[in-house]
Amino acid sequence: MSQLVAILGWGILVAPPLIILGLVLRLQNTSTIIIFILTMSIIPFALVAGRKYFAMRRNLTKLNRFNIVGINDVIINPDTEKYRRFLLAATSSFAFQGVGAEKLTRDFDIFQSMVSRCGTPANPVRLLLISPDVNWLKDGAARRGLGRSSFSDKQIQSLQRIARIKAEYSGHITVRFYSSRPVFRMMFANSEICWLGHYTESAALPGENEYAEQSNSSVVLRKPEGKAPDQQLYGALEMFFEEQWETSKESEWDFRTYLP
Repeated sequence: MSQLVAILGWGILVAPPLIILGLVLRLQNTSTIIIFILTMSIIPFALVAGRKYFAMRRNLTKLNRFNIVGINDVIINPDTEKYRRFLLAATSSFAFQGVGAEKLTRDFDIFQSMVSRCGTPANPVRLLLISPDVNWLKDGAARRGLGRSSFSDKQIQSLQRIARIKAEYSGHITVRFYSSRPVFRMMFANSEICWLGHYTESAALPGENEYAEQSNSSVVLRKPEGKAPDQQLYGALEMFFEEQWETSKESEWDFRTYLP
């Protein structure tokens, strides 16, 4: 179909000058010759416009395919400012699965405000994090030459900030731990949007933490309307998170462990 459209498009561009050229040769009329010259001068611009038009059609078709599965955007290497904006946009619910909450809690006031807005007794803010005790954290820090406790210390610092929020401010928050090697980072807000990212070890450099100021790129997914949860990518990820959350029920944090 796209080839047929392209052929028709080129035919529309080429046919008029050919017709006018035939009239010029037959009538040898001055006004017809002027029209022919003007038409021929427009052709290069028409060709450029035609190419741009068909390129735009292809891009729109691709964007439409993305929209069908709920892909709304891609955020390249989100930094702490991007995390702040996501937290500010969360108004009714928030859930997270990842390694730790250091970037989330770095701006204490922004994170605390989000918990106050979104955390209710029936639907608390939920964080599913790697336990500070797992060897993966210690080995990951050691591979980077940072000292085995480097990542665990950051994890504990973020937990201390979360404990302060629970003790001193409004809003409800629940933290659970898992110990398997993290693959995906998922961040949900308002029951309609999800950032999906992943973790990797290949970018690690000696003496550096490549995740200190930014994360791997994230796909932004929106919950499409009128589709069953298991017929949408957002819904599948949400169900995956819920399963991970339920299987981690026995490791719910007591808000005492890891505190000084």
